[in-house]
Amino acid sequence: MIGFKTVVMGAIGVVAVVLVLVVSCPDEDSFNRWAKKALVSESGSGLEKAKGKALATQANWTADYEGHVLWATVDAYQGGTELRYLGIVGTWFQIGGE
Repeated sequence: MIGFKTVVMGAIGVVAVVLVLVVSCPDEDSFNRWAKKALVSESGSGLEKAKGKALATQANWTADYEGHVLWATVDAYQGGTELRYLGIVGTWFQIGGE
């Protein structure tokens, strides 16, 4: 049988993880800063570099930011290109698209 101490320690651990996620959930400005740096790849073909620069230029793309308290998502569009990003613990990851 699980002891009371184990249950309390587990609950404290879960609360701590949730608090870290809430406090570190990235905002829309952090995505825009990250996109300007990360989407312009130094490696890859000239076409990929140009595509990254164009997507990172805010005038050429639209991004729908959605905060979910523990994480955030961004759907970015440029012409026919659609990319999806996940922001968690202050970091952005591409999770869908080309």
